[in-house]
Amino acid sequence: MTTTPIDLTNFDTSVSPADDFYRYANGGWIDANPVPPEYSRWGAFSEVNERNEEILHRLMEDAAASGGAEGSPSRVVGDYFTSAMDEEQIAATGVDPLRTWLDRIAATETVDDLRELAANLHPNGFRFVFGVGVSSDFDDPTVHLLYVGQGGLGLPERDYYLRDDERSVGLREQYRTHVAAQLRNLGDNDDEATAAADAILAFETALAQPSYTAAQLRDIDLIVNRRDVDQLDDLMPGFGLPRYLAAVGAGSVTEVNIDNPGFFTAVATLLADTPIETLRSYARWHLVRAVASSLPPEFADENFRFYGQILGGQKEQKPRWKRALAMATADIGELVAQLYVAEAFPPEAKQRAEELVDHLLVAMRESLEQRDWMTDATRHEALAKLEGFRYKIGYPDEWRDYTGLVIDRGPLVVNRMRAAAFEYERNLRKLGEPVDPNEWEMAPHAVNAYYHPLKNEIVFPAGILQPPFFYADADDAVNYGGIGGVIGHEITHGFDDMGRRFDATGQLRDWWTDDDREEFTRRADIVVAQYDGYAVADDLTVNGRLTLGENIADLGGMTIAFRALQRALSEHPADETDGMSPAQRFFLSWATIWRSNYTEEWMRLLVQTDPHSPSRFRCNGPLSNFTPFAEAFGLGADAPMMRPEVDRVEIW
Repeated sequence: MTTTPIDLTNFDTSVSPADDFYRYANGGWIDANPVPPEYSRWGAFSEVNERNEEILHRLMEDAAASGGAEGSPSRVVGDYFTSAMDEEQIAATGVDPLRTWLDRIAATETVDDLRELAANLHPNGFRFVFGVGVSSDFDDPTVHLLYVGQGGLGLPERDYYLRDDERSVGLREQYRTHVAAQLRNLGDNDDEATAAADAILAFETALAQPSYTAAQLRDIDLIVNRRDVDQLDDLMPGFGLPRYLAAVGAGSVTEVNIDNPGFFTAVATLLADTPIETLRSYARWHLVRAVASSLPPEFADENFRFYGQILGGQKEQKPRWKRALAMATADIGELVAQLYVAEAFPPEAKQRAEELVDHLLVAMRESLEQRDWMTDATRHEALAKLEGFRYKIGYPDEWRDYTGLVIDRGPLVVNRMRAAAFEYERNLRKLGEPVDPNEWEMAPHAVNAYYHPLKNEIVFPAGILQPPFFYADADDAVNYGGIGGVIGHEITHGFDDMGRRFDATGQLRDWWTDDDREEFTRRADIVVAQYDGYAVADDLTVNGRLTLGENIADLGGMTIAFRALQRALSEHPADETDGMSPAQRFFLSWATIWRSNYTEEWMRLLVQTDPHSPSRFRCNGPLSNFTPFAEAFGLGADAPMMRPEVDRVEIW
């Protein structure tokens, strides 16, 4: 890939910036970069990730060849990589590491047996029906709380089971075929596998009915439900949820959060009414589904056929080494990251990124001070929240301690189960302990960033601080339009429809006046309507409610990044570069980071499950509300790119 900040060959000058700025800025790149067969999408994020993967590939091969001191990052990563690449061993081992669990499933006779089995499996990375996790307490973010959440589905989201259009019906039939294929791989004959797959699909459909949608799972008022543990038998009668929590190692907790109380009540009845043979089949299916990619080719290939090809539109599997890297990132991410950071993230890059964050925080402060729709009482709280922001750049000051995790060059599935159990136990030990403010929630080589509302912090891994997002030696306009927009996006998440519910300490607290809350909601609803109107296919539009938080963050991030650039230019004026003004270069850089191609299958999956809008709308949607963009390119008030002035919305 080119590392020229604004590359004219990526443009499509047959399209006017007044009509479709995304296409104008990226059309040449889009036409020249179809989705590679091993991917479901290809874009700026993918390009950076590909470059990072090439670095890590070399580093992991070196680690595998050279070893290292016992317990060192090089030794653990090298052993893991060797295990993941040993296809002969994977094939020879088969499902033997699962045999004890499969035998126990076969011996299950009652719901009590199933509860005990599920509790024993839970720490090893297997989840039946619901999940258990540990995070900061929404009432007191300095301590931890146990969170219990709905689950148990093999399709991506509950509506995949309930929509009755021809495409959805066909997809469920393909899913049924996939489940039957994996059960045959476990040894069932055709009749047994087909009957079990029918029963599993019916059971999961019943689970889907009381499940929240993806959009509902973003609604704080729905998903925050504190319960005393001694109330849980009433919530889920007949199952013994308190006993389950004790069996998974959380017996000391007295309170939990339940994301969807109605789901748990419905599941209690469903489990009691479902034949035990169906529950055994369901348990076997979800056991193999959880580790299919780590099993012999018949399992891994079938897993790819459904989840990669049918759901994602991939034409072929990624090379073995890329799959090994993805698994290592999931299981021992901070050990992998230590190798990457030493190679690819110099101290001066971190310093430049920190300066950008500081400038964006100043721009956000000015925005909060100038919001004429916000009363002083709410503004005071908002400024206090911004003042409380923490940020992390590049990599942790202290790396995660993996002492006690056993990784060797033996069977991959065994290493993966050990890693899952280690991570589960590590998180469970947090209960009763203060929250560690220095912990990272994402591997530092990830091409991503995040805002954590319960910690009131923004985090920018080293992996994303690369071109085309960030150039150590580019002009300010390019960096503010690229990584500046990403930084602004994460800052704005602290004040989006979910983030605004948390205060400066990360506590869930209503600090808004009634009038300000009403005005924020009115403006947010305009954003919902705007994105609801974006069609991605004849039968499919963006879900404005599901994507609301990300759309607010895109709009706010781009806006405050542009404001920060104006401040930088007032201190260090800049002339045109390559015939483009700083403002034009800013918006072109913004467009560049969103360039993407998608398979049709992935686009559908994205729109139905992902809180992020498709890239075209992440680029054009915010710009269509932003008058300085129109001014930079001389667009008239009636330009198709621009929303009518009366419909434009600004929140931050």
